[in-house]
Amino acid sequence: MKKRRFPAAVILLALLTACSADPAPDSIGKDSDTVTAVKKISDSDFELRLIAERVEQEDNVFKLEAGLRYTGDQPEATVMHGDPLFYAGLTIDGEQVNGPIAISTVGLFTPLAANEWHTRDVSIQSSRTQIKQFYAKGGEITLHAEFSADDYANGAGYNATLSLKSAEILREKED
Repeated sequence: MKKRRFPAAVILLALLTACSADPAPDSIGKDSDTVTAVKKISDSDFELRLIAERVEQEDNVFKLEAGLRYTGDQPEATVMHGDPLFYAGLTIDGEQVNGPIAISTVGLFTPLAANEWHTRDVSIQSSRTQIKQFYAKGGEITLHAEFSADDYANGAGYNATLSLKSAEILREKED
């Protein structure tokens, strides 16, 4: 695995260019245990995926699987990113709970084989009070992926987001 210092300018570029303005998924699949949301990242050959385990309203831990996939016509694309590539948080009334996460500025290179998901497990834990507000106010779980693609689209940076609403991940009560 190659590592190099990730200049602050690249992080700023990732935050400012090719931003995904609307974090709503393009598609949502549901079963009794999980909800899967997928979004194509604007102006790119990449998709972001969030799989959330269904939870009971009193649960305060969210177990997620984050995924990034290259869908272009090359056999693979290499992305450069900080550590971690993926991070997730809760949003209530438009405010991120627990503040922003720190991203290491060490540049990591990850090859993505075409049409194969690169995944990582992510979990979020919050207080009981925050969880009550999360459901009462229709909060969201938002997944972020910040990366740039070497030798692809002139090394454009992406700050992709994908959100699931609280009602979408709540386990349905059986009669």
